Amino acid sequence: MLNLEFKNYPWKQTVKKKARRVFMLRWMIVILAILAIFFLTCQKLISNVWTLPAFLCQLLAVIELAFGMQAVEAGWSRKISSRMPLDEHYEYALYMYHAQSIRDLATNNRMLLLIARLEIQLGKYEQATQTITQISTEKCTPVQLKQLYYMQILLAAEADDTDAWNQFLTRYTGIPDTNGIYPSETELTTWIEQNEMDQLISALKKFTPTRKEHPLRTCLITIILAYSTFFYGAWYGINKSAGYAIRYYFAEISGVCVSISLSCLLIWGMICLYKKQKSLLNGKAARRIIAVSYAVLTLFLLSLIGYSFLNVSFGVEGTETVTGQDQQYTYLSVQPDYGYVTQYRTDNFIYMQKTGLLLPNTDTLTESSEPDSDLNGSETQDSSTTDSTENSPAQESQKASPLQDEMRAVYQYIQQKNMLPDMNFTYTANAKGENYAILCETTEEKDGTTVNVNYCLYDNGSKTDENNTTFEELVLEKVYPDGGYETELVDFYLVNPETLEVMDEHKSSW
Repeated sequence: MLNLEFKNYPWKQTVKKKARRVFMLRWMIVILAILAIFFLTCQKLISNVWTLPAFLCQLLAVIELAFGMQAVEAGWSRKISSRMPLDEHYEYALYMYHAQSIRDLATNNRMLLLIARLEIQLGKYEQATQTITQISTEKCTPVQLKQLYYMQILLAAEADDTDAWNQFLTRYTGIPDTNGIYPSETELTTWIEQNEMDQLISALKKFTPTRKEHPLRTCLITIILAYSTFFYGAWYGINKSAGYAIRYYFAEISGVCVSISLSCLLIWGMICLYKKQKSLLNGKAARRIIAVSYAVLTLFLLSLIGYSFLNVSFGVEGTETVTGQDQQYTYLSVQPDYGYVTQYRTDNFIYMQKTGLLLPNTDTLTESSEPDSDLNGSETQDSSTTDSTENSPAQESQKASPLQDEMRAVYQYIQQKNMLPDMNFTYTANAKGENYAILCETTEEKDGTTVNVNYCLYDNGSKTDENNTTFEELVLEKVYPDGGYETELVDFYLVNPETLEVMDEHKSSW
């Protein structure tokens, strides 16, 4: 039967339909895994969010999920096939065997043992004999060998081959009975001598029981392991040197869920392993040693999970607040329980990128738009200017004037919008004593030559709206410090002196 022409055999439509669903599900899992790996690789190449360890953990999580889902699919396939009528189950097993062109020897042996058992139960003894000859005994487990020898005893007894069944009986009894469900040598001899084939087949059904499948449990374990790998890889492997950090809400929820689920999975797994080991031991002393060993190992692994949870908890102490939003980014203000207020932007719920720092009283912002700029950095200045960025943040807070705070608020607003490149706040004054801020010093092509360009912020006095609310109006100008070109108006901004809220007037003329 195993040498049949696969394509020309008249398979039942119900069998073909169920088998095709299984193959479709398998290919879907493989394709999704390949797409996920491709996406992660592209993200790693075009961005610097993740370090190499984080990237490897993400790939490992995808692989864990793919193999776990394949195990779920295999369990589900075995579960539905076990509920089929005997003849349909046999044909389904044959179809799956022939349809899978690539198989390892272990899988091949398992499928052939199932087919041979079903053929014996259906009374197809000649076909069962042919099936058994294709089994590789070198790759069989002791349990599979015991089942194989039993089926060979049964087939030899049916063929009335005394020498053969005596030979296989010797091999059968030479393998230890670990489960206590196999007929003894005396019982087998009695059944064979009395030609009770029904007893032999009935015993075959008992010592090869239908495996209990738990696809939902396997799926849950797979999701827990894959998500835990992804989360810890992201938490410890995010590129902090580039200003990236894990979102607080995501870290808090994930830390709790991962810690609880991993702890429960660990305890359950250790209990199952202990019960399995305990059944193989007879002495009380050995059982106690195994119990103590498993208990110590469990406590050690639980302590590692607890340490990771505390690490995540201490790392997200503070408040994450949404301060603004545009078409591309959501802007966040993260206020820790101690230290500086940090400004971030994000376009997802997993990680965010640092855009600047504020002191706890929100008075000052560091001068550099780069995430890892030096808080104590300084700017070169000439003798006619006074640059407050030479001082530390604490000194800036003491010297800051209301106008400087308002200009810094506009600087932060423009920085969040990414309107200017390489921004660098410098608060200074001209020869007349008028204070202004330089937000960006760059170059551009003008009439075929490269010229220096400064984007400067000037005070244009106070304005009052219809609600009698007073605002300070600041003007952003494009200045050519080397001369030769007229200064250009870029934009106007209104700043609330009390709240430092910035409103863009969206105009470029007086």
